[in-house]
Amino acid sequence: MRMMVMLAATTLAACGTSDASTDNGTVVLRNLADTEVAAPRPEHLKIVGQLIPTPSDSQSRYYLLRHRTTLVGTSIAIMRQEKGDRVAYARTEVDCARRLFHVVGVASTRGRVESDVAHDGPLRSIHGLPLREELAAYVCERSGTPLRDA
Repeated sequence: MRMMVMLAATTLAACGTSDASTDNGTVVLRNLADTEVAAPRPEHLKIVGQLIPTPSDSQSRYYLLRHRTTLVGTSIAIMRQEKGDRVAYARTEVDCARRLFHVVGVASTRGRVESDVAHDGPLRSIHGLPLREELAAYVCERSGTPLRDA
């Protein structure tokens, strides 16, 4: 029993929480590399990723590193934002059929973003959010389920 309690405490401590959200609880992906979540860009990145076209944000480059489809049909994607000499990672969830998106985690490394918990709230509409729409469209296309038309 004691071992179980220690394991649970260690697991909770390893699963960080981020503070990259605004007052309304939304994580701002456009400025993620400008926050305390970001880190200096390493000289060589281990995972290059696929460049995501984001005409709404000409100051950053976004890369899709990994994606998978969940049992309920949404897509989980790991992305990297590069802005100047800084990088930040985001784990997002996209519902392609309902045009919904939210940030599940943010971190300074790809490994940490897997366990981070961002306080971005539930899946919500991408209407009027061009960057989220561009990211969602790319993830949906790659997962084989095109983003539903608006």
